[in-house]
Amino acid sequence: MPSYLFASTSAPIVAASLSLETLQSASKEQFAVELAGDDELTLLMGLLGIELSPPTLLSQSHDFAALFDYSSKKLPNLSLSDFDLFYGDWARSTCRNINMDEYGQLMFLRSYAGAWNRMSSRFILREKSSHCW
Repeated sequence: MPSYLFASTSAPIVAASLSLETLQSASKEQFAVELAGDDELTLLMGLLGIELSPPTLLSQSHDFAALFDYSSKKLPNLSLSDFDLFYGDWARSTCRNINMDEYGQLMFLRSYAGAWNRMSSRFILREKSSHCW
C-alpha cells in the first residue's frame, strides 16, 4: 500500500517536497497514512469536503513520487462526534476494518486542522515505492 504524508508549512512546498529530510526541516508535524492508492486519497479528502487537484509528479525528489497541494482549501474543524461520523463514512466507503490503528491513523485530521489551516501551505506527498530486489 502506498504511504501518503500529510503536512503543512509556511515554507514553499517545492523546498519541502525534495526529500524526507527537507520536509522534516520545513514542517513540524507530518503524518503518514497508508491508502490503497490515489483514488482512496481522493475519497478521503472528498469526505472532508476537499476536492483534490491532480497531483504534481516529483521526478527530482529522492523520497516522494507526487504532490497533492490543497493549500487553497481548509481542513474542517471536527468535533469528536463529527470525527466519529466522518470515520464511520470512511470505513463504510472503503470497507476497511474498524479498529484503533485505522481510527488513530486519521485522528491527526481532527487534532491539527486548526493549526494547519493557519499555515500557508497544506499538502500531501505520496512516497516513492521502495523495492528490495
